[in-house]
Amino acid sequence: MAYGLPRILTTPYEAAERFAADIAEASEGTVAITLTDGRIRLPAGVSEGSEADAAGNVPQDGQEDALESSTRAIEAMTVAPTPQVLLDAVGSGRIDMAYMPLDSLYEREPALAFAGGAPFGLNARQHQAWWEQGGGRESIDEALARHGCIALPCGGAGTPMGGFYPREITGPDDLAGLRIRIDGIGGQVLRELGAQPQAIPAEDTARALREGEIEAACGFGPVDDEMLDIHTMARFYHAPAFWQGAASFHAVINLQLWQALSPARRAIMTMAAQATHQRLLARYDYRAAPALRRLVISGIELRYFPQEVMQAGLAAATRVHDDLARRDALYERAYRSMLAYRTDALLWWPVAELSFDSFMARSRGEP
Repeated sequence: MAYGLPRILTTPYEAAERFAADIAEASEGTVAITLTDGRIRLPAGVSEGSEADAAGNVPQDGQEDALESSTRAIEAMTVAPTPQVLLDAVGSGRIDMAYMPLDSLYEREPALAFAGGAPFGLNARQHQAWWEQGGGRESIDEALARHGCIALPCGGAGTPMGGFYPREITGPDDLAGLRIRIDGIGGQVLRELGAQPQAIPAEDTARALREGEIEAACGFGPVDDEMLDIHTMARFYHAPAFWQGAASFHAVINLQLWQALSPARRAIMTMAAQATHQRLLARYDYRAAPALRRLVISGIELRYFPQEVMQAGLAAATRVHDDLARRDALYERAYRSMLAYRTDALLWWPVAELSFDSFMARSRGEP
């Protein structure tokens, strides 16, 4: 399983390692995922054709050949692969799996923008509800099937921060001409607002800021942004990333390989991915406040995008969504599906969740 994020981001890397370990344990060692070379392989001495799997199922005809072919040698990647390279590699079978974000692939497959929270879309819990109950999984499955892949949500990260800026953003005009590092469809939204998005690998962000290649940078959240050392180059740390309501990572799997696995093995991998998704979200939630505290102590100034910027962003995001929906039928279906659930979610969310959270944030839990 190829790791499609900067290696310096240890939190999602640990999640990918735990995902692989959980599968090996649940399958009693009959399915092993090697994070470094991207292969699903059977340990030496275990014959897929002669032994039952972890649930006692004997593989059907054709599964053995498919699984044997997945142990073939693959070409070594000497540089960090882009999401596009990984998608092609998994879809073609050159590697079996990749651990990666999918929403940065929206230019290649527009509907994949909804694999994460999307601009002015859903927060982490709402996105999971839409994925499981509102047609989200089906939309992403259809988009990935075009490329010979399927994906399991395998790591939630909540709503990202809005990035680091050389000056406080007080209105939409402050974004005009701003050279900013950003991934995915969010770059298109900021372009609508007059910014100049730059596609720079996350691990090169600090260097690009230092050398003046960019002026601002959208990263992830306090935990990962601290590791990327962006805060030493730009002082104003804004919230929220209105172009991505929830960040998510996925285990992207070659579709033919997935179909060749027994139902028991697919169930094991699905349950391991679900556990990883919740565990990573919990880890980010638990670590975010200490990381943010350290960033503030180091000298960054925390700011919120003003209402005027948020409203301008919403209008820009709506234009981007509508344009993509006109040009891509699957994007339109996914977008309309998300909007339908968002309408209901925004009716319910303020009633109990937001009212409770708002009171607790104001009072800090002190009587």
